[in-house]
Amino acid sequence: MATRAPRTAAVVAVAGAAVIVIVAARSFDLTHLDAARIADRVRASGAHGPLALVTLLVAQAVVAPLPSPPLLMAAGFVYGPWVGSAIGWAGLLLGAIACFGLARALGRPFAERFVGGQRLAAVDEYVGTGSARTFLTVLSLRVFLPPLFDAVSYACGLLRIPFHWFVLATALGELPKVASFTYVGAAVGGTPTWLSTAILLVPVVGVIALRLVRRAARASRAPA
Repeated sequence: MATRAPRTAAVVAVAGAAVIVIVAARSFDLTHLDAARIADRVRASGAHGPLALVTLLVAQAVVAPLPSPPLLMAAGFVYGPWVGSAIGWAGLLLGAIACFGLARALGRPFAERFVGGQRLAAVDEYVGTGSARTFLTVLSLRVFLPPLFDAVSYACGLLRIPFHWFVLATALGELPKVASFTYVGAAVGGTPTWLSTAILLVPVVGVIALRLVRRAARASRAPA
């Protein structure tokens, strides 16, 4: 019974992601993601606007490396920072779950078509095997390395990381990214300098921090 649940979740993710990508591809041009254009299309969708944004966020996650910031900024521009953040948070989380399920069901060759072997190998190098260590590692990758968001999702499915740890780390770790870009969209040109600087510097600081943590972990495991 325990082994059937992940397989069932993976099959559901595969089927759901396929439907979402097809719907999004027919409704929007995924190759030209522009925040202003997306905002116009979302407004035209009326009450279905939030669903359209969530669908696009799932689609861009599966078809990595399409960017998510224009979608998050469009959510903030149309719905404001709070509602926009909620929509972006849900869309990114569902997209990450879809990538996780697809990787677990279809394997590394499928994942490499979208995120590349080098990115997957980079994530493999940082993710541990213990539950607590895995949670903290995935959480830190989410917070400090937003550009690797989709690669982390695919890699976690391949590495057989427990699903509940993956979901919890993703749900918490994506909050800074979602909040930042939806606020940028809501500000519409009035973005504070400190926020723009933070968005640019956080990934750089994250790379350095992860390398330092990894070096310290190696040193602690080295024989005296």
